[in-house]
Amino acid sequence: MKKQLLLLFTLVCVCLASSCKDDDEAAPDSVYMYSTALTVDSAAGTHSVTIFTTCAWTATGDTWITVDPISGGEKGIHVVKLGYTANPTAGERTGTVTFKAGTYTETFTLTQKQ
Repeated sequence: MKKQLLLLFTLVCVCLASSCKDDDEAAPDSVYMYSTALTVDSAAGTHSVTIFTTCAWTATGDTWITVDPISGGEKGIHVVKLGYTANPTAGERTGTVTFKAGTYTETFTLTQKQ
């Protein structure tokens, strides 16, 4: 029984490993993030966003939001640091950071309280 389970486990592992290709040309361009919005207090600060991409990517933010790094040359998991200035307005403000991977775009919305 143990040999049969070991054989079955080995067979499943081989099947899974052979089905994964790093250079799959048919994989669509994409960028994914767990959360696409955040609300923060009025003070200046930073927040990290983790993105998952299938190809090279770029990011651009509104003038009061800094993005570091602004691009990546390969697919993978990337941590992007968003910095924001103190809110000088009399009310809440909302800005966006746009992530683009190939032809796919994902937007992160940052709302800052007053």
